[in-house]
Amino acid sequence: MAELAIEHIARIEGHGNIAVKVEEGRVLEVRMDVVEPARFFEAMVVGRRYDDAPLITSRICGICSPNHALTSIKAVEAALGVEVTERTTMLRKLLVYGSFLQNHATHLYVLAAPDFVGLDSVFPLAATHPEVVERALKIKSLGNRLTALVGGRPVHPVTAVVGGFTSEPKALDLASIHDQLLEVANDVLATVDLFASFALPDFASAGDMLALVESDDYAIYGGDIESLDRGWRRPVAEYRDVIVETSAGEGHGNAKHSRTTADGRTFMVGALPRINLSGDRLVPNAKAALARLGLVLPSRNPFHMNLCQAVELVDAAEHCAGYIERVIDMGGSSKPATVELGRECWGAGATEAPRGTLYHSYGIDANGIITSGDVITPTAQNLANLEADMRAFAPTVADRSPKEFELLIEQLVRSYDPCLSCSVH
Repeated sequence: MAELAIEHIARIEGHGNIAVKVEEGRVLEVRMDVVEPARFFEAMVVGRRYDDAPLITSRICGICSPNHALTSIKAVEAALGVEVTERTTMLRKLLVYGSFLQNHATHLYVLAAPDFVGLDSVFPLAATHPEVVERALKIKSLGNRLTALVGGRPVHPVTAVVGGFTSEPKALDLASIHDQLLEVANDVLATVDLFASFALPDFASAGDMLALVESDDYAIYGGDIESLDRGWRRPVAEYRDVIVETSAGEGHGNAKHSRTTADGRTFMVGALPRINLSGDRLVPNAKAALARLGLVLPSRNPFHMNLCQAVELVDAAEHCAGYIERVIDMGGSSKPATVELGRECWGAGATEAPRGTLYHSYGIDANGIITSGDVITPTAQNLANLEADMRAFAPTVADRSPKEFELLIEQLVRSYDPCLSCSVH
């Protein structure tokens, strides 16, 4: 019998346990238990003013706080009918991509890479290959600086508000970080090459894949929801028509799981679904990096999530440089638009957080007080599919040594880049 029991799996965001038992090719048990307690952010916003929601919900996560803030803002704006300027949209996209640079560099180098070089953490790698760790810190630091420049600080941004920005960067500062984005090009391409050198298991997930899509850009801030397998495309306002959250942990753990409403099927969100659905809208250098990897799209291998995050680093750096050029040249204002109250309303918003599609929605009364709140995080969408993948993958590697069996199961979990703290929001 192959048996695995890990309390507090290492190198992921948050705290969770793994239990796997396989006997003669039969899976007896597969559990990914999220042991963090529920945090009740959805209830926390009820009774607060509409403009409190972004400040509160950005505290759901210290990694993707810009995404929670912006998704919350978009939901409030959808409810109140607030239209923002193109300049505001460009600046918000810079915030989203800043979180991509921060998160992907951390996940790929600090959390995932040790799996492939026989190390338990990144610290021995810093001793033997300092240039690799310096590269990771350079990319992450650039993401921090970009987020701080646009959002006011690197974590829990404060300048992005309903209707626009309370302040925005000076042109000289934007030009400076534009040059830094161009300078990091070799580092993000080296990240692709590094992960291309790692041997990955050959495995295919049976779940569907969902992501935001736009017709003319790589969707990270707007667009519709699209299904890879079913082929449907729906507006974000209908997210609850296509996604259902099941009871906490489906009988174990504290996180909710998600399935599609049409057939109860599990699904995946994140870099792999994004590239499967929008790979043709990557910037040219990212397309070239994807081609060098030799991935045949659509890929169903969750271990390719790391490769896709590396490609997204290339895309993020080049996209951000282009957005900055547009912001500097376009003129216009990002000052907050006027908000009109006086009616009951509801609205939904979505962005692509580093780990996948993030949804917020709010009901607001005539006085601007929030009456209902709903958040579906990427990890809460991925967990059911992750367990299904563990259930299918475990028997294929059950004949390995106990140490290798454990490593492979952990690699699968880490490939999803889960944030268990977000899953119990």
